[in-house]
Amino acid sequence: MKKLIALMIALMLLLCLFAGCGGNGEPQNEPSEPPAEKGGLADGYWVVEKLEMEGTEFSGEDMTGIFGPADSIMALAFGTDGTFDAVLFEDYIKGTYKGTPEAPEMDFGGEIVKGALDGDTLVLTMKDGSFTLKRQDEMPESLANNPWVTYAPDFDAEKTSAMSNFMSYGYYLIEDNVLYGLTHSESSYGSLGAMSFHMKGDFPEFDETTILDGNGRANYLCKEGDTLYYIRDFEAVCCINTDGSGAKVLYEGACDYLQLHEGRLYFADENYNFVSTDMNGGDFITVVDKEIYYPYFICSDWMIFQDDADDESLHLYNITHKTELNITYVPAYNPILDGHYLYYTDMFEDQYYLCRIDMSDPETFLFEGSDLPLRESGFMIDDKFVYTTNGISIEKENWQKLTDDSDVTEEIYACVSEGYTVYHEFDSDGLISRKGLMSKEKFGGNSFA
Repeated sequence: MKKLIALMIALMLLLCLFAGCGGNGEPQNEPSEPPAEKGGLADGYWVVEKLEMEGTEFSGEDMTGIFGPADSIMALAFGTDGTFDAVLFEDYIKGTYKGTPEAPEMDFGGEIVKGALDGDTLVLTMKDGSFTLKRQDEMPESLANNPWVTYAPDFDAEKTSAMSNFMSYGYYLIEDNVLYGLTHSESSYGSLGAMSFHMKGDFPEFDETTILDGNGRANYLCKEGDTLYYIRDFEAVCCINTDGSGAKVLYEGACDYLQLHEGRLYFADENYNFVSTDMNGGDFITVVDKEIYYPYFICSDWMIFQDDADDESLHLYNITHKTELNITYVPAYNPILDGHYLYYTDMFEDQYYLCRIDMSDPETFLFEGSDLPLRESGFMIDDKFVYTTNGISIEKENWQKLTDDSDVTEEIYACVSEGYTVYHEFDSDGLISRKGLMSKEKFGGNSFA
């Protein structure tokens, strides 16, 4: 009976303290005033020593025996920027605070909790009780294992374009007036080339083409320093310097979805398990041991993928703590993050629709859908527009009106960047008949080999 009463008290405490809280996402309400100098609050960490509710006090073994380890009951870490991270009864919470170090006011998503700091003791008081916390120098294990500390999905235009190009097989990369990617020569089809160009009036003019790898088509092009990394014909992970030297095969075997992230290479193996190597092809590890598609990092250790076994729905996954959340619950394709919105396509009554989810608050994952169908699941996003695979575009604020009801693909966008787009035209047999580079500023285009 005592344990039941205690659990009921804990539930009441949670309800009165955190009603309306934004949970794992960003706080719902920002403080109305800028945070004051925080001093001692941000110096160390805070772990509950005692809690009181409606005249009943819990401390020591009575408290931990009922509710578990102290740092899983309540632990706090204050930042000097007016934010705090908390663990409350094993739930992770991010909030804001203001006021003075001696009397902080903590905003848990609209519920204000007042604190009183006295040396190494911090008392948080609410309507029906209080938490008493003690300062400690060592980070509590519960906070150290908080996967949401690194969760900050917010892509700028450059990152959004890169993710768009990745979802379109990563055929091209544009940097310093050089177009790297798919080119042809008399002796080979689908070579990796470096094609330098300059603007002549409104049109990009190509100067020369250098074949870097004539052994096959390159996909998922990415660059680190003067080295290009790519998947060749979906059979090997390779690298080569931009001057054509230093060609290496880093991984041999069926592979897909190559991404360079924080000094390592990540890709899908022949079973579509997500794996990783160092930049030299060594230190091979398995990151996700199941069949996944569209894997892409959106934060330091947070990624998105489509889980094939879970009805092809999109999942959010932390590779460090193995935290996993289902995002869509329905089949979803071609995820692209723009700002804090995740765009993707789903299928309804055999037609694709463009959708998006607000990723800033994982407690809700607010959903919106388009009004009109698309012919295919693929699309791209840059700094201003959303593009269909069939060469149709619309300004981002009108994304719900994007549609494509054509029957035949004659032209597709293959790459978008801040200043240029690359497009492919096809013949009646479905083969590429023309490849073009277009300046978005001048709206002039030109073909390349």
